[in-house]
Amino acid sequence: MPTLAAVEGGGTTFVAAIGTGDPLTIIERAEFPTKRTSAETLQEVAKWLSARNYDALGVACFGPVDLDLASATWGHVTTTPKEGWQNTDVMGPLLAARRVPCLFDTDVNAPALEEFRHYAAEGQSSCAYVTVGTGVGIGLVVNGKMVKGLVHPEGGHIPALKRPEDTYQGVGLHPWSIEGQVCAAAIAARAGVPADRLKDIPDDSEVWLDVAYVLGSMCATLTLLCSIERIVLSGGVMQRASLFPKIRQATRRILNGYIHNPKVLGDGQDGIDSYIVPSERGNEAGIYGALALADAALKQSQAEEIADGENADYTSIRGIAALMNSCTSR
Repeated sequence: MPTLAAVEGGGTTFVAAIGTGDPLTIIERAEFPTKRTSAETLQEVAKWLSARNYDALGVACFGPVDLDLASATWGHVTTTPKEGWQNTDVMGPLLAARRVPCLFDTDVNAPALEEFRHYAAEGQSSCAYVTVGTGVGIGLVVNGKMVKGLVHPEGGHIPALKRPEDTYQGVGLHPWSIEGQVCAAAIAARAGVPADRLKDIPDDSEVWLDVAYVLGSMCATLTLLCSIERIVLSGGVMQRASLFPKIRQATRRILNGYIHNPKVLGDGQDGIDSYIVPSERGNEAGIYGALALADAALKQSQAEEIADGENADYTSIRGIAALMNSCTSR
């Protein structure tokens, strides 16, 4: 059975793993603090990878990132606000550890792919994966493919609808956005507690009604704009299970009966409880998403016949990028 390598690049921690793809299973993993010096972090991860054998690599990274294989900065973190990581080449050091088929995507698109590939109901062709924590990110699979175009989705920065009683101004670059209203720092500010004390806010606090309404507006937008068939909510904030019924209720209230589908209008597992759901992978969604990327990269490379393959340059990063570009563009 082929061996897969996966890297989840997070703002706090990088996770590396070795696994297999049928079914997706992690057999070894390691964690590395995300340091201010990006080169040091990536060198540690690359060193760990270089000591192992694997057939493909998937990397899911915080962003913004450059996903355009024709770009000179493909595989880079670009305009991130994270200190020391602006314009960082992520894939260069990781591919230097071993030249294998690879896919690189965001840390929300990759879990969206994993959730879709392994947990979609029969006949479904779409899925949204949302993480709510330090920031808010949205990954999308539509028509069976991860969404990317001009750039990648940045759904955490769409405008938020708020309860009429909610007067909170928000935080960050876009205080009016979903992220500006319900990221961990925003929730802490709403409740007047330190960010590391969110767990102490009681479930019946009015703060959670405000948070749920904002997230309900996001779910309503995904429903109306993309006709998404399953919305997966994950991340540290969503570990609070009592938020889910509040978000479902807010989503239905905002849609106001306009979407006539039992997944929205119905109750229980035959209705909205199976439409807006927690991640099947829990806090492991990111690394399993990266493993899904590695599995997809390997299957693409095996399925596609590359013209003039014997003369292709697979000894450089750009050569591997060209290989994957040929695979994904057919």
